[in-house]
Amino acid sequence: MADRAHGALASVELERLDNGTAVAVGTQLGVGTTLGNCATLYPGVELGDGCVVLDGAVIGRIPISNGTTTRAIQSVYGRVIVGAGSIIGANAVLYTDLRIGERVLIGDLASIREGCVIGDGVILGRGVMALYNCTVGSFSRIQDQAHLVGGITIEEHVFIGMGVVTTNDNDVYLRRFGIRTGGSLEPRGPMIRRLAVVGAGATILPGVEIGEGALVGAGAVVTRDVAPWTVVTGVPARPARVIPEELRQAALDGARAVERGAALADDPRVPVELAQELARELARDQ
Repeated sequence: MADRAHGALASVELERLDNGTAVAVGTQLGVGTTLGNCATLYPGVELGDGCVVLDGAVIGRIPISNGTTTRAIQSVYGRVIVGAGSIIGANAVLYTDLRIGERVLIGDLASIREGCVIGDGVILGRGVMALYNCTVGSFSRIQDQAHLVGGITIEEHVFIGMGVVTTNDNDVYLRRFGIRTGGSLEPRGPMIRRLAVVGAGATILPGVEIGEGALVGAGAVVTRDVAPWTVVTGVPARPARVIPEELRQAALDGARAVERGAALADDPRVPVELAQELARELARDQ
């Protein structure tokens, strides 16, 4: 446990830059990548072209157990792949074994644990905590201070409001003390389907599925699955109304416009200024 971590840390060869940043030997830096002051890049990090890493960020950190954690921890360096044009905020901490898409924005003080997969164009706000093995689909937006529990799956174009809490374990007492009552005690993170919206301060309980395009009201406590295109509110959350067909279509059209704009930005045949203007036109047309 701690001994393995000591060994892994001791094996790292770091090169110090003039601005105080430490970069592990063998790190791959894309063309035009900018490294801020006093950042640390551990072994296995691969940054795409045009990435920005701001002051104090840590990328590729290994998890370390003190010996009393319920979940097994492997203190081994894996790969961290960060797509082109992504931005890593000041004092953000990205663990090892991550796949981060292109043009991802990770806010200051955010923390992303090992095993996470983050799609293209995602925004993770200031202080977001993403625990182990999270999946966040392309173009989703996770607002400041949200807590993404281990094993959660968030599909594309989802909006998670500030301070949302997600959970994955109804049997924490049984698991922590090794009590067996039959059946699986493995944690189950929530599933949040594409285009869903979760309002500020809501709490999502383990294994719950939020359907496509559903809306969870601010402060709600969701204990059961939410049907697609349904608004739920309250404690515990209960259906309040169904989202009208015209709003559903507007959401779908808006998502397609975002994807078309991103595709234009990626096309080397289209000048950057023209791609940006076409994307704005597409958004205005919706």
